Amino acid sequence: MLQSKPKILAISGGISFSSYNKKILQTLKAEYSKDCEIVIYDQISNFPFFASGISDSDIPEIVKSFLKEIENADGILLCSPEYVFSMPGVLKNALEWAVSSVVFTDKPVALITAASVGEKAHESLLLVLKTIGAKLSEKTSLLISGVKGKVSVDGEITDEVTKQSVKDLMVQFIDSLKMNSSD
Repeated sequence: MLQSKPKILAISGGISFSSYNKKILQTLKAEYSKDCEIVIYDQISNFPFFASGISDSDIPEIVKSFLKEIENADGILLCSPEYVFSMPGVLKNALEWAVSSVVFTDKPVALITAASVGEKAHESLLLVLKTIGAKLSEKTSLLISGVKGKVSVDGEITDEVTKQSVKDLMVQFIDSLKMNSSD
């Protein structure tokens, strides 16, 4: 029986055109197109600020669409920089919109934090993802410190250790998604 390729929704916490994180996701999309379908979601900068207590009928359409994309994906791949020792506000805002839903509950999530340092952003992302019920694994969580020395400006991973670590993460993540879909 032919299995369909897992669908991965990829979200970058870096939203600028020159974002290393966005370019890493584009590189992974190209490199793993035989093994999975990676859809890069790039609308989080258009979300209004999250406000608690909003009724389902008042959730903006763009956010409803985002939550539906998460729900329909087999897994989520986040790639984020670190801003002021935390995750970017635009990514936190997007994740906060998921708080009152169950779209992340037991949803497999792979996390790459690519930054100058990145430790605090990585910690805060893991905490938020655990809080919203995401299914996380140490094997699919990677901190790339010193990203500018390990990834070229066009997104090519130039450092061999980092290249192998990203490959290990992607293989583990894709394999786990394939196993989940065959259950």
